[in-house]
Amino acid sequence: MKWIRKLSDAAYAVERALVFILFSLMVILIILGVVFRYFLHSPLSWSDEFALYALVWITFIGGSMSIKTKKAAAVSFVMERIPSLVSKWLVGIGSFLTLLFSLFLLYTSIKWITNPIVLLQKSPAGGFPMLIPYLAIPLGFLFISLHALDIFASKFNKALEESE
Repeated sequence: MKWIRKLSDAAYAVERALVFILFSLMVILIILGVVFRYFLHSPLSWSDEFALYALVWITFIGGSMSIKTKKAAAVSFVMERIPSLVSKWLVGIGSFLTLLFSLFLLYTSIKWITNPIVLLQKSPAGGFPMLIPYLAIPLGFLFISLHALDIFASKFNKALEESE
C-alpha cells in the first residue's frame, strides 16, 4: 500500500504547484484588470473571466488538498467524546464514504464534460473552450479520490496491525 501513499504525495506536490501558479496568475490578472480599467481607461474584457476560472481551479484543487492534509471541515466535538475504538471505526467508515462519493462525482463529472453540448461551449469573453475550466471538477475529484483511498488504506492497515 506504499504505492498509494507515494501516488497521493506526488499528486499533492502537483496540486501545490498548480495552486501556486493559478493563485499568482489570478492576482496578476486582477491587478492588470484594475490598472487597465481605472488608470489606462481601456478595460481588458478577458481578465476577470480568466481570474474567475483560476479561482474555480483553486477551489477544487484546494478541496482535494484539504482532504490530504486532513484539514477538511469535520465534526470534531463528537469524535472527542466517543471511545477511541469507535472513533477509529468512524474515521475509517468516513474515509471510505468519502472515497465512494468522490468516485461517484468523478464519474458523473466526466460523463458531464464529455457531453457534446458541453464540449462545444466557448467562454464569453476569451472565446476558449469551456472544457478548460470544467476540467477542474473531474481533476479535483480524482485527487480527492486518491487522497481518500490513501487515508482509508492507512486506517485499514493500522487496524490490521493492531488486531494481530
